Amino acid sequence: MSTEINTSITADLHPDTFRSQVGADDDTAPFIAPAVEAFESAYSYLGSIYAVREAAFSDPTLTPEAALLRTDDHAAAKLAAVTQKFDSTIAQFTRSIKSLEADLSASVKEQAGKMVSGEVRALMQKSSDRVALLEKALAEKDEEVLSAVLGAPPMLSGLSKELHATFLRAYNQMRKPETTKRLNALTAARTQLENKGGLVLREMEKAVGTVPVLKQDKAGVTRIVGKITPREVREKRNASAKVYRQHA
Repeated sequence: MSTEINTSITADLHPDTFRSQVGADDDTAPFIAPAVEAFESAYSYLGSIYAVREAAFSDPTLTPEAALLRTDDHAAAKLAAVTQKFDSTIAQFTRSIKSLEADLSASVKEQAGKMVSGEVRALMQKSSDRVALLEKALAEKDEEVLSAVLGAPPMLSGLSKELHATFLRAYNQMRKPETTKRLNALTAARTQLENKGGLVLREMEKAVGTVPVLKQDKAGVTRIVGKITPREVREKRNASAKVYRQHA
């Protein structure tokens, strides 16, 4: 079930946007479900701030400053649950990613230890066109060559780390497509969670908002000349409360 769109909140935090950005499908959806829940939680949280703000500023018993603090108090009280969900999901995905990477590399490294593998790497290192040789091995699904080269450190075959990583991804995709697809989905989902955490905080501040400072000019026109933040209101309230306590 899709989350209802709130036009006040950036589309970058909508769960459907997240699904699109990580290329989720029926195969990967179960594995990235915790991330979808994290984005649903964040989106619902931001929507609740707008709802509380509207109610607070419609409350005739509250001044604008008091309404602003009511909104900010709500946002602050609910924030921890959202950020903890992001953090715990990132940690969960990191564990899964390490496990999948270990699974993919284990059999490749095992094959690379064979005697003939050293000879393959030596020939690869002497070649003037290693890329063409690896592309040919992939096209022919030559696991003996691929495991020998990609299951060992890049320098043994004269490859750069970047080139080695590129062909290793392609090899893993060839031999274990389901595992590789799951790994790619989890990695993309973790990246989105890491990148969007700060956006949640910025959207929270936007949702809480400020109180405008109004001033009437000589012509009788009222203009906004500044704004009051929740922090400024809170500091003034706390200063007054200190005096109240002194004279209680």
